[in-house]
Amino acid sequence: MRNKIISLLTLKTLKIFCTSLCISSFAIADDTKVNSNDIEIANSNSCQTVNTKPLTSNNFAKLIESNNLQLLGTAKFSVLFWDIYESRLLTSDGQLPLSHPCQYSMFEIKYLRDITKQELIENTVAQWQHLAITEKEYQPYLVALKNIWPDIRAGDQLILLNNATTTLFYFNQQKVGEIESEVFADLFLRIWLDENTSEPTLRKQLLGELI
Repeated sequence: MRNKIISLLTLKTLKIFCTSLCISSFAIADDTKVNSNDIEIANSNSCQTVNTKPLTSNNFAKLIESNNLQLLGTAKFSVLFWDIYESRLLTSDGQLPLSHPCQYSMFEIKYLRDITKQELIENTVAQWQHLAITEKEYQPYLVALKNIWPDIRAGDQLILLNNATTTLFYFNQQKVGEIESEVFADLFLRIWLDENTSEPTLRKQLLGELI
């Protein structure tokens, strides 16, 4: 009888221990879940902080270095026998430009012939119209572009550098202006990267293996 009582007490003790252990395990698992969510929220907030921080530096080399831009592709635009410009496209993560809010991208054009500011504006508008982008969509940016873009000489370099909210323009690596907008960069890059671009060969060269 005594042995039976001891056995019953031992079994009860084991049940209590097991129950306590299971409760502790669930508590640990629940704490881990909360911590994971906290990390995800922290990462999200960090991303949002990066996004909302304007690109304002005049130091072009410093901006490029700090964002670790990766080359996607290069292309040369020619008309008949005349080479017009060389271009290259880079992003901070090696993915398609504007593929997510935390990304930075850069589009660089090195001109191989002279072109006036007015020609730049007219050609840009013509390409937007080719893509069926309405005047209502692009008109708000024309005044800013006229103030930012200079007349171009052969050998000059014009660069667009953007994040989710800001687009900076550099002329020969010197900042010449910026546009605060969440849609302008996409609107501008569509000239080369849209599936209906007038220059599909350039699109293929710039995006490389991503298409």
